[in-house]
Amino acid sequence: MYKHVRMAPLRHKTERPRGIVHGPGQGQANGEPVRLLRLEPPAELAPYVEHFWVVRWSLPAGQTLEQATLPHPVVHWTVEGTRSELLGVTRGRFVRRLSGSGRVVAAKFRPAGLCAFTREPLHTLTDREVPASRLLGAKVGRALRGLDALGEEEAVERLSAALSSLEMTPDPAADEARRIVEHIAGNREVTAVETAARWAGFTVLALQRLFRAKVGVSPKWVIQRYRMHEALERLATGALSRSGTPGFAELALELGFTDQAHFCRVFKQFVGESPAAYADRVRLERTKGS
Repeated sequence: MYKHVRMAPLRHKTERPRGIVHGPGQGQANGEPVRLLRLEPPAELAPYVEHFWVVRWSLPAGQTLEQATLPHPVVHWTVEGTRSELLGVTRGRFVRRLSGSGRVVAAKFRPAGLCAFTREPLHTLTDREVPASRLLGAKVGRALRGLDALGEEEAVERLSAALSSLEMTPDPAADEARRIVEHIAGNREVTAVETAARWAGFTVLALQRLFRAKVGVSPKWVIQRYRMHEALERLATGALSRSGTPGFAELALELGFTDQAHFCRVFKQFVGESPAAYADRVRLERTKGS
């Protein structure tokens, strides 16, 4: 039987999540039908796991709520009921319509973080869900026993203990891929693959091969996704451009789009609504939630 050893309490993560289109963390579900909890990993997992998260919902009969995100270039280990799955990078918009009551407990790996636990090329997981036991081994199945009976933080501790019990093998190529992804995420000036490759000291082709194996998606996709996250953040807060100029034209150029029309077209393709409609909706939802 899996023996749970209680660890030191994990710290809560408080900064606002990025990439939310609809759902908890955006202001529409603060302490109401949907609850989002995020916890920092213990030190031994921190190089590979960004955080653990729990979404719990309880909706009246007949009511549904859409949760939609633009996912990061990472893999998640999700546990819901008896299902334990690894969710690869989702290239499109991730949408789930919630109803009734339920809970998902999960680990969000860092970019390329899963590579410490498996040598499977991560492009084989892209846009797919596979049983966690397939890549993490049967041992992780023990973490599921009695998980539904545990509170949210205890359930996270159970997943954390299960991951900590696995062999973690350093992967220098994965570490390099993660370093480059983090550079792209933190530097809004990176809007082209050539810029990222030059900073990392790679040819474009070598960078593409590295990302395919260790991240699961192309560097162009990673750049576009993080710049789209930047757009969501700025539209939600009203800070459209660093100069304070109103409108979308300068924002489009700052994020690497050829012009405002190009930006609006790509934004609607990924988000499902125009930039103006998104900004108006988020501000209204925040006003209602405040």
